[in-house]
Amino acid sequence: MKLDGVHHIGLNVRDLDRAEAFYTEVLGFEVTERYAESIRHIMLASPGEPAGAAKVHLFETKDLDMQGALETISGKGYAHIAFGTTRERFPKIVEELKQKKIRFKGPLVMGQGESVHFSDPDGNSLEIRCPRDT
Repeated sequence: MKLDGVHHIGLNVRDLDRAEAFYTEVLGFEVTERYAESIRHIMLASPGEPAGAAKVHLFETKDLDMQGALETISGKGYAHIAFGTTRERFPKIVEELKQKKIRFKGPLVMGQGESVHFSDPDGNSLEIRCPRDT
């Protein structure tokens, strides 16, 4: 089997409008598709990403019961989405998270990178990671 990579990562959210605001206003994604099916959902992409780059797909599930995994960051790992950035942009991104009052852990040096860890409004675990400072 030969695949072309990751097309998208799907996440469940309780309130699609709230989640859309978080992913667009805080993280800078753009809505590329809206679906009007039995379950409301949208596809998001990073501005300027090349065609074929992985996207984030949010599905509204109003009765969702999730526990945040932010407290479980450890060497054992946990389910999350990691977004990449450059070493140069990383400090500015950390400051933007502070200005937008996003609670996060880090910056943490883990393996070959440095990252901050936080949750979206529904408890989905997110990471922003850059290469480790050498």
